[in-house]
Amino acid sequence: MFLLSTSSLSGYGLHRIFLLTKKWEYDGIDLSVDFNQFDTYDASYIDSLIQTTDISVISITAPERKLNKKQCDQLLTLADELGVKIVNLHPPHRLDKEKDWFWEYLQVVAQKYPNIVINIINAPPKTWLFLISEYGDARPETIKKITQHTALSIENVDPESGVDLMKTFVLLGATMWLVYLSDKNEEKVGMFPGEGTMPIESLLIKLRDIGYTGHFSLTVDPESLNAGWDEEDIIISMKKSRSFLMKYFS
Repeated sequence: MFLLSTSSLSGYGLHRIFLLTKKWEYDGIDLSVDFNQFDTYDASYIDSLIQTTDISVISITAPERKLNKKQCDQLLTLADELGVKIVNLHPPHRLDKEKDWFWEYLQVVAQKYPNIVINIINAPPKTWLFLISEYGDARPETIKKITQHTALSIENVDPESGVDLMKTFVLLGATMWLVYLSDKNEEKVGMFPGEGTMPIESLLIKLRDIGYTGHFSLTVDPESLNAGWDEEDIIISMKKSRSFLMKYFS
């Protein structure tokens, strides 16, 4: 399935994002939750959008930073109430106050919600003084052991780290259930697929060749979709992104 991350149109209300997703004929929504935006985790409201637009929420993605155990539980409860089968979580940053929701706790929670796939997203390989990892031991080969499920963020891959996009793909392997589709270069992230320097097409060919059946979430900077301009410009950008992916996954 080809999903639209609501973060790609941040600045618009959820209702309009659902309507535009339907107009673009995407397969569903990847709901990016922001705990400062109450509508993004209001199950009753979101269910009303699903019913009125006939667009499903397929995946829920947690905030990148400062998640805590209570919020982790809220995300899983939200998914359970909406019938969403995929929840995506970022590894905690070393400066986050609460990290006890990670590792063992997630393994316990996974047993409580056996119908929900909990994906761990690969973290950016950032370090302090080139020695201390900002995200602890969140290497691809480590995170895939936590719940046995992962999501690949292209934006979080740094080719200069020694683990480039294709190596990250190999390390995550069959544990990948979702790919956050975007592009980047040395100066900018969240670019439209194919407009940066990442080997996106090589990745898509490899995924096709191994019979990948997971989801793609278009997760770009709203500027890349011409957000804030004429709606027709946004629609053209969305059609372009769908055509890009359909060359390999028709």
